[in-house]
Amino acid sequence: MRHLRTLRKKLTCGAVRFLTIAAFFGVQSVAAQSIWEGGDVENGQNLFNANCASCHLVTDGVLAAPGLAGIADRWGATDELLVLWIQNPQGAAASGDGYIKSLVERYVGTYGWMSAQAVSADDVRDIMAYVQNPPDVTVTASTDSGCINIDELPVEEESDSSTLWFVILLVMFLLIAMSASGVNRQLTNTLREREGQAMLEDISYLSRLSSWAWKNMVFVSILGVFIVAFGVVKGYQGLMGIGIYEGYLPEQPVKFIHSVHVCENEVDCKYCHHSAYESKHAGIPSTNVCMNCHKAVKEGSRYGEVEIGKIYAAIGFDPETGTYLDGEGRNGHSSPQVSFNGAPIKWNKVHNLPDHVYFSHQQHVVVGGLQCQNCHGDVETWSAGRIASVDHINTLVDKYPGLIELSKPTLSMGWCIECHNKASIDLASSEYYEEMHNRMKDDVRGNEELRRILEDDKITVKELGGWECAKCHY
Repeated sequence: MRHLRTLRKKLTCGAVRFLTIAAFFGVQSVAAQSIWEGGDVENGQNLFNANCASCHLVTDGVLAAPGLAGIADRWGATDELLVLWIQNPQGAAASGDGYIKSLVERYVGTYGWMSAQAVSADDVRDIMAYVQNPPDVTVTASTDSGCINIDELPVEEESDSSTLWFVILLVMFLLIAMSASGVNRQLTNTLREREGQAMLEDISYLSRLSSWAWKNMVFVSILGVFIVAFGVVKGYQGLMGIGIYEGYLPEQPVKFIHSVHVCENEVDCKYCHHSAYESKHAGIPSTNVCMNCHKAVKEGSRYGEVEIGKIYAAIGFDPETGTYLDGEGRNGHSSPQVSFNGAPIKWNKVHNLPDHVYFSHQQHVVVGGLQCQNCHGDVETWSAGRIASVDHINTLVDKYPGLIELSKPTLSMGWCIECHNKASIDLASSEYYEEMHNRMKDDVRGNEELRRILEDDKITVKELGGWECAKCHY
C-alpha cells in the first residue's frame, strides 16, 4: 500500500508538472522575432484602448495597475511568460517569477486579479509597440471647434461707472466754484482797498453760497431739478436691481475649466450635474464623480497637477500608488503632489434663487425639455460658471434650436413669467401633459377652455397655469 501511495503521489506530481509545462508552452506560439520589436503601433493603440486602458496608463503612474512606461526594461522574464501573464495572470503567477510575484503582492490585494485578455501573441507585440512609442496626445484648445483658448480665460466686464464719474465731476465743480469764489473775493477787496472803500465782511463759504444762490435763483432751481431727477432715476435703478446678479462670477476653491471638460473632452453637462434629471436641484458633483476621470487624468492642460491635487487632497487619493488612504494613513502620508487633509471641497454656488421661490430642474429639463443653455448660457465655452446675461443667452438662439429669446434680466421674476408666456407646449411630449390634455377633453368646461386656448394653434405654459402664483411661491 505504501508503494502504491508513493507511486500515485509521483504520478500526480508528474501530471501537475506536465500540465504546468504544457500550459506554459501551450500559449500561442510567439514568432522568433522578439515581442518587443516589429509590432504595429496603430493596431496596438486600438488593442490597448479596448483591453488595457481601463487599468493601465502608457505613461508613469498608477491607475488600477502600474503604468507601462519602461515595461521593456522592467520585464526580466521571457516573451512567452509575458503573453501568458496577459492571457492567464494566475497561471503566470504559478511560475514563481519574482517580478510577477511583486506585482501580485502590491496590487492584487487592492484591485484584485487582472482579467484574462483574449489577445494573441501578435496582438501583445502590437500593444508593446504602442506602449513603447505612444503618439503625442498633448491636448490643445481648438478655436475652430468653438472652444475658448484656455490661455485666454474670460474676464468679467467692468460694470457701468456713470455714478462714480458724476460724483467726481460734482466734487470738481464744487472745488472750482469755491476757488473762483475765493479769487473773486480777493480781487474785490483789492479794488475796494484801492478806492478807499471798506473791505467785504469775512463770512463762511456756506453763507457765501446761500447769498449766491439767492442771486441766481433760476440757475439754482434748474440745477436742483436735475440733481433730484438724477437721484430718483438712480434710486429706481438700484431698487430694480435688487436680486439681479447678471455676470456674477464667484471665485472657486478649484480652478475648474468648463471649456476643457465640455468643449474639448465632450463631457455632457448632465454627467456631472446628473440630478437635473431627477431633482429640484441640478447639484454640484461630488468628488467621487471627479475621480471617475481623474483617477487616470492626473495632470491638467493648464494648471498641471496643482488643481487636480486639491481633489486628491479632499478625497484622500495617492496619485503615485493609485490607492485611496484611510483617515490614519491620510494624516501621516506625505506626497510631493498633495497633502491629504480630508477636508471637503466647498464650492461657491453661482445660481441661487430666493428661499420663497420654488424651481425644479427635473420639471423643466425632463418635462419641459429645456436645454441647459436656455438659462445658463454657453457654459461650455467658459472657464468658471457664472450667471449669464439675457443678452448673451439671446445670441445663442441660432446655435441651439429651441432656445427662447427673452428681454428681462436673468433669474428675475419677469424673466420667468416672460418665458412661461412664450414657451410652447406639445401635449403629446410627456405623460404629464397627456394626462392634463385628457382631463381637459373629458370635462365640459375644460373642453371649452381647450378650444379657446388652441385658437392660435399653440399652447403656452401660461395658458396651462404657468402664471399662477402658487406654481412658484408656495
